[in-house]
Amino acid sequence: MSPAAAAAIALAPLVAWRIVRTALACLGNRSPAATQAALRHFSPAQLDAGRMHTRAYLIPDLLRTLLALALLWTLIFHSLAGRMESAAESLFAGLPLQAACFLVIYIGLHVVIFAPLEVYSGYVLGRRLGTLKQTFPQWLAFQAKGIAVNFLLTWAVLCMFLFLVRTFTCCWWVIAAAALTLLAAVLIFLQPIVLAPIFYRFTRLHESPLRNRLLDLCRKAGVEARDVFVQHESKTSTHSNAYFTGIAHSRRIVLFDNLLNSHSPEEIAVIVTHEAGHWSHGHIFIGIILSAVSIFAGSFGLNYLFGVPGVEKFFGTSMGRLSALPVITLLAMAASAFAGPFVSALSRKFERQADATALKITGDPDAFISAQVRLVCDNNIDVLPHPLLVRLCASHPTALQRIRFAIESAEKKEE
Repeated sequence: MSPAAAAAIALAPLVAWRIVRTALACLGNRSPAATQAALRHFSPAQLDAGRMHTRAYLIPDLLRTLLALALLWTLIFHSLAGRMESAAESLFAGLPLQAACFLVIYIGLHVVIFAPLEVYSGYVLGRRLGTLKQTFPQWLAFQAKGIAVNFLLTWAVLCMFLFLVRTFTCCWWVIAAAALTLLAAVLIFLQPIVLAPIFYRFTRLHESPLRNRLLDLCRKAGVEARDVFVQHESKTSTHSNAYFTGIAHSRRIVLFDNLLNSHSPEEIAVIVTHEAGHWSHGHIFIGIILSAVSIFAGSFGLNYLFGVPGVEKFFGTSMGRLSALPVITLLAMAASAFAGPFVSALSRKFERQADATALKITGDPDAFISAQVRLVCDNNIDVLPHPLLVRLCASHPTALQRIRFAIESAEKKEE
């Protein structure tokens, strides 16, 4: 059996699972009891809007995954990546220029192949559903920024990675993993002050009772936020959200301007305290540690795999070559699919802990419930996803689960 055929067979379960996920998302939760519970808090129109929005993106998302797998398979097993590498090496001398040339072709292929799908799912559907505020030129400029940032970051990581592999042939995976972990921490620090402003405009929330209350609630949660910023999301979309970002001196609270416009101060207080709960429970630190562990495990796995006789021949490349990039990407996709249910379960646990913190500190279950309802409406969330999909893939409890948790917490408090 040829390597291409063997790889196609190996990828079949991943493709099948992605199709099953799409089918489950389309089915949703059709339980009459769940529907009745949802109707206590949401109107039929709100339920239909969330369901329609979710289903509109199912086929584009499925096609995006299938196209990505097909492109990676072609790059690896039809020697396209090897020919791209040869072209880069024949045109330029030195790893930085060769890597840049390789990435221009590599990312350019992705842009050309995915362009129709991205225009449809990113722009056409967004405008049709009323969630996207950008004009087509604005949307194109936004995407161009994303491609440019992706290129620069990938180029820097690729150059560093290949330099370490070629220089430290025996222990490269330890040094590369340590360097990637450090780089990830630096990017988390820089994200709110360098990366995010490339895409959005931020302003400080003016002195107000709301600002003071948010900072006070964060202190009660054991978190010292340095400032509160407003992200001007309304120029881009109708979505609303709040989040903590950065680490150390760059840590701050960020509120979407849509959130300020559509939510009451009590609802905003609950949402921000939930985000502070992630910090007070150490979720951010745990996430960084788990990321570091996964980076070290991935580096070790690559070192071990490419040390097995016949693997380099199977993939047609080795770890020190530019053409290894699509191989690493494909293996990362497979590993992510395998680890997905475990990561999702841990994320839902973290969300429940943060919800408990928000309810405990604010003592306002009514605001918590109304905030959930408004967030569902603002972000067009499907209130009734399929239970199996929630268990295996959801990073958050459903809106109904969170509302039920708030009601049960209030009942226990009354007892």
